[in-house]
Amino acid sequence: MTRRKPATTRGRRTRVALLIETSNAYARELLHGIQSYARENRHWALHLTEQGRGETPPAWLRSWRGDGMLARVETKSVAAAVRQAAVPVVNVSAAGLAPEFPTVISDSAAIARLAAEHLLERGFRHFGYCGDARFAWSARHGENFVRQLADAGFECEVFDSQPADAGDWQREQDKLTRWIRSLPKPAGVMACYDIRGQQVLDVCRTAGVAVPDEVAVIGQHNDELLCGLCDPPLSSVIPNARRAGYEAAAVLDRMMRGQGKSPEVVLIEPVGVVHALRTAVPKTPGLCALRADPEGATCQSARAAGIDGSDAG
Repeated sequence: MTRRKPATTRGRRTRVALLIETSNAYARELLHGIQSYARENRHWALHLTEQGRGETPPAWLRSWRGDGMLARVETKSVAAAVRQAAVPVVNVSAAGLAPEFPTVISDSAAIARLAAEHLLERGFRHFGYCGDARFAWSARHGENFVRQLADAGFECEVFDSQPADAGDWQREQDKLTRWIRSLPKPAGVMACYDIRGQQVLDVCRTAGVAVPDEVAVIGQHNDELLCGLCDPPLSSVIPNARRAGYEAAAVLDRMMRGQGKSPEVVLIEPVGVVHALRTAVPKTPGLCALRADPEGATCQSARAAGIDGSDAG
């Protein structure tokens, strides 16, 4: 398909569409990064409407006429619609559905490494990974987590997630309960993202499995509200989504200007781990200090990375 060339009329702002959901913390952090780039480069005019993850392409996209697009290509219908737009595109989804577009995403191997190190440093010797089969990036996180632990000399039990499970929480809850109970204890579990981590903690509470005495959980995305609503609060790897959004915008800008070859994939490393209260093994040295200073426990890794818990980029 022939791509439309960006208009070069002097004084006209470059029109950029954002096909990025506003319904989760990671996507909103991407938007913060894009906003930062746009403020530094005031020739952009951004078009964004409220949308959720995996929704059908918005109706306005069919008649939209612009110069470039930053998109979370999470479904085949979105991939088709983005191709139809015939403008330069940078993908900020790890779903892998549109490999022809330059892609800026979190570094899965680095995320898994931080999660594994977090649990190993707390003395765990038994491990589990709880993914979500609906997402390709979840499988990659699992493979990388298992590899990190294997390199350290440990095995990891992987939850048998199936796409159909998501439509029946009672069935999935029963599966999760059996899996949690089958893990050798105490166990450190990585959840593919914070929502999954919340589900694992909920199952532990319902099944009477003590957290963190028997099972400790670390998520990924650092959704502050969700992690704080968990009981106990959820530790989480902090992806640098703001940096990803900023870098994606920079790649798109160069593409629209015709400046050089675009990279195929840009991997953005995470910035650290937020340590939630009560995520260490109770017999681990230093636990009393952690419980006595919840603010320090929550923000230690983030401060070491030069940020606070509310700013992931």
